[in-house]
Amino acid sequence: MELQDILDAINKKLVGKWPKRTVYIDVCPVDFARPSFWLTVEQYTQTDANRYLVKREARLKLTIYDEKDEHYESSWQRLFKDAADATVLLTPPLKAAGRTVSLQIKALPRDPDAAYLQLTTSWLDNRPAADTGTEPPTAKTAQVRVEMTNR
Repeated sequence: MELQDILDAINKKLVGKWPKRTVYIDVCPVDFARPSFWLTVEQYTQTDANRYLVKREARLKLTIYDEKDEHYESSWQRLFKDAADATVLLTPPLKAAGRTVSLQIKALPRDPDAAYLQLTTSWLDNRPAADTGTEPPTAKTAQVRVEMTNR
């Protein structure tokens, strides 16, 4: 599974709930439309999990823009509601590339015209260089350790 699969799954959920809003992924133009969303990748890392697997972790930021009124101000009530609705929407596990991933969601301090959610997730994938299409060998021995305590 690639990071783009997760971005696409989040985009699909947002557009499904708010079909008239644009979701900008990674790049938000200067003259962007309001109300809209901006989904950016803040951090993407890959570390060793074991001989055959790598652990991938992503930290994303979802910016929620509200429309502005005639005084060029946004409604904090609408921003709060949109952030709460997006949190509920993205809480169930996402289906991405035939797999399921869960997002940890954290509300960040907001600006007068935007609300922010931090989305983090991690998943295991086959190590790209070691993916030969064969299954890892099964263990021939196992070791179990049991400790008893006196009560």
